[in-house]
Amino acid sequence: MFKNLPTFKSLPQAIGLPFLSSTEDAQLKFKSSPMTGIKRLYGDEVIPLSDVTYWAQYYTLFNSAADVYSLITVQDVRQALSNHPTNLSNLVLTLAHHLFTLLPSQDFPHPSSTSSQDLTKEALNCLRVLGRVLVVIYESEAEVRERREHGVIDHEHSFAEKYLWSRHKVEPNSSEDNQFKIEDSDAEGEGDDNTEMDEGVRAFKATIGHPAPSPTAKPELKKEEGIINDPLSQATPNSNNAGPSNGEDDAQADEEYLPCLVDRLFSCTIDLLFCAGFTVPDSVRGDNLAEKINYVIWEKGVGSTVSIGSTAELDRNKTEVLRFLLILLSTTIYTPPHALTSTPNLPLQTLTHSLERRLVLSLLCSFLNTSLAPSRASAGLISGQLPYNHLISKAAEERRTLVRASLMTLLVALDHRVEGERSMSMGEGKEENAFRYFISKLHRKEDFSFILDGIIGILQEHNAVTNNYLPGSKKPLPYILETYILLWRMVDLNKRFRQYLLDSGKALDVVCYVLVTCLDLKDDPAHHGLLRLLSYLLQTLSADQAFAKGLNQTIRLSIPSKWAVQGSASDFLIVSIYSIATTPGLNPLFPALTISIANVAPYLVNIGVQASTRLLQLFKAFSAPNFLLADEGHPRLVYYLLETFNSILYFQLNENPNLVYAILRSHQDFQTLATFTLVSGLRDIQRRKALRAAAAEKNAKPGLQRTNSELEMLAEKAALLGRDPEDLNEDNNASSTPSSLSQRPFSPIDGNENGSAQPLTTPGDLNTADPLAPAPATANVDLADLPPPPPPPPAVTASAIPAAQAQPLSEKARGKMRATDSMTDLSSPTGNGQKNVDGGIESQQGPEIPDEELMRVAQAGVGPNGYVPTQEWVSSWQKGLPLDPVLVAISELLPKIQETQNQVIGAPSPKVFNILKDVSLSEVLPPAPPIVPRRFLWSPASCVWLTSLLWGDIYVAGLTTDGVWRDTQVRLFGIKTAPVKGRGAQVGRVLKMIGVV
Repeated sequence: MFKNLPTFKSLPQAIGLPFLSSTEDAQLKFKSSPMTGIKRLYGDEVIPLSDVTYWAQYYTLFNSAADVYSLITVQDVRQALSNHPTNLSNLVLTLAHHLFTLLPSQDFPHPSSTSSQDLTKEALNCLRVLGRVLVVIYESEAEVRERREHGVIDHEHSFAEKYLWSRHKVEPNSSEDNQFKIEDSDAEGEGDDNTEMDEGVRAFKATIGHPAPSPTAKPELKKEEGIINDPLSQATPNSNNAGPSNGEDDAQADEEYLPCLVDRLFSCTIDLLFCAGFTVPDSVRGDNLAEKINYVIWEKGVGSTVSIGSTAELDRNKTEVLRFLLILLSTTIYTPPHALTSTPNLPLQTLTHSLERRLVLSLLCSFLNTSLAPSRASAGLISGQLPYNHLISKAAEERRTLVRASLMTLLVALDHRVEGERSMSMGEGKEENAFRYFISKLHRKEDFSFILDGIIGILQEHNAVTNNYLPGSKKPLPYILETYILLWRMVDLNKRFRQYLLDSGKALDVVCYVLVTCLDLKDDPAHHGLLRLLSYLLQTLSADQAFAKGLNQTIRLSIPSKWAVQGSASDFLIVSIYSIATTPGLNPLFPALTISIANVAPYLVNIGVQASTRLLQLFKAFSAPNFLLADEGHPRLVYYLLETFNSILYFQLNENPNLVYAILRSHQDFQTLATFTLVSGLRDIQRRKALRAAAAEKNAKPGLQRTNSELEMLAEKAALLGRDPEDLNEDNNASSTPSSLSQRPFSPIDGNENGSAQPLTTPGDLNTADPLAPAPATANVDLADLPPPPPPPPAVTASAIPAAQAQPLSEKARGKMRATDSMTDLSSPTGNGQKNVDGGIESQQGPEIPDEELMRVAQAGVGPNGYVPTQEWVSSWQKGLPLDPVLVAISELLPKIQETQNQVIGAPSPKVFNILKDVSLSEVLPPAPPIVPRRFLWSPASCVWLTSLLWGDIYVAGLTTDGVWRDTQVRLFGIKTAPVKGRGAQVGRVLKMIGVV
């Protein structure tokens, strides 16, 4: 009945508009078919290596990295690894073999016109799929190591040990020809005499010392052994950890082993970065067609004055190769912090310690120049104008991606250190990280100028975008963290560059960019790791005298109006640090920031009124009992600020009348600190609680109650600051007049953004950095739970705090110093009351609390961390504080000022200024201590922290592209997924409702 009806092949064909192309249809079948697609990889059968049709899909089917990551999920790879590891190993071997044979091919990367193959696409797909698989293998390897540490499993070989790291012994072969061995030579024309070498041998120049194969060797698969015989599968002597050795006899020590698969992948990846027609222009190819691997520097700049040129396609290929190289090096992400220094990263070790000199220099200069040279061109600078970031084309955006990938790879190389490595010389054993070594040896001014101008150009663009100098601009630079790390590395590793920075007059610009970045990002917990980095960078720069003197100059940059400060750069520095210190969650920054002020203090002149007031407010906050007794390291912050005041009194007394006057106005704070005891501190804390309770009772009366919105706002602010809501109410009431605003006390924040306390890095052990700050994150991801802090340092003692008063004193000075022995007993009069700035006594609220009850309060813990202070601990640091110079100055100057001006409040009179400009304290002060700046010194904990910060940012960068490491269990840091807001959240909910996600 229906035999004569027309038939239609499909609805899309019937209407003439196919919904899926042939490639898309093939990808859909690959995803869903259990017999021909990804599901077969973890099915019930073992897929033989001879099934070329199936394996070819993995390097021909995908058109982009996004295709790979959407069609091959982490769960797919995990299932294959669990159910059929043989299939996964065959996939890895097949892709690696195809990559190894593509590179030396005469047709790669451009096949003949008669060929239908897209060899560039095939090579990229090999890298993409291998990268997708490797992260899961690394994750599994980390799990195996963890179980071994806990004794859960025996020493059975893991997948990675069996297929990635193993080196197979070479069977004796008397006919092997060694004449084509590629030497690890520094000569520019290496290998030119080996004209008989075939192109396959010539292609693999980055063989890290491995012998090259015979010209007659052809790549083939050995199924029975699971080993690929490719151009890199050649024997190496069992030296330099080339293979296992039991040391039984000399014969075994001379046995030869094939390089492991990761070694071969690494060598091939490095060569791909310098492959003519693939990542560098065809013009760099040698006369011989086989000479397509040429270690040229990609961009002009350091080490090169000639630009070889590039195209958008070449840049895209370089980015993908660099992404795969980072994946090869990413075993660090799956290593917990405590095991970071003891767990080897073999590819990273090879990159930094085993490559020949010429190749290291080519890589270093290529990464450095690519990172810095395009900062102005890609930003769209027109005739020296600021970049209009929002008009960037797709090609320029891709260029930025390449810049970030180059920066990341360079910084990963510079970050690598072997435990116990101290040598700074490049001996035959290459014991030092070659990248760190050559960075430290840069010396040409034109190279320094290129690096510094490139870094400042990036900071300038970031500042312009962040502060809306560009109308409509919404795209911030994605590699600002990496830029600051590079600047720190250059300053830290190269003394000549640091001196060039100071001599160039641009150090002032750098510090202003650093401070503006801190101020812009201080309220974003996702960037607190960057702020911690910048605080250490400030400490590093502040240790130089030239930098400190430069702070007395006027700022040349245009500072955003909300952060602008009248005066010099030193005023901006002090006020900015005050603003940072009053931001919740930034306690770990306090030591480095206060040390930075102390380092530059001996050279600062003409500090303004605002900066002077802020500096004394910091001192009042740090010396407040609730802060002093809350953590073992907090007294050191007071110590550094006292050092700052002493430096002004000793070296710049007449040049800083505003600061000296501010010290005199706060004289009671110094005198109270001189007689501070545990009981007096606890009593002051209880007194403040009583005041808050009385204020709460007053507010609870009818007609005085706050609205619900006001109470909620006050409670939220108090939670952020780690304080009682009524304490904030007291501060708000006290700030009603300008005079009280400049004198009112405030409590430093004790809590982080989540309401839980973050331990403060003990200043005395500052170089043992406390890696707690979260790594940077995007709007979608927040990285937290970085490595735990190092063990707590010993208690702060008088011997640990160098006593400034340990100098011989004059008789006049002795009479003006504090009587420490008689004024620091438990019956200190400060427990009954406290003088205010006018000399009056503030009445104690409530009945007197017995000392025994106060001690029981102390035993319960003080502050959010529950620290239990003791009187012995208080005495140990209180006696070591350098208070004497300040107390002597106060006793000498305060009477003179009071004779001229009735009350030391408000603004000083002109007569007072004249007195302070002409006064001399040289006869009464103890001898001046030597000026010894505190430099930042690297410790194992600080190295782990920076490694975590860097790889955390690399992880986040992967999320913004294809999610390289997404859904894998990283161990170096913790991951917090921020809730999606706005339209994206609505779309997500709709997709969930209809079952799409």
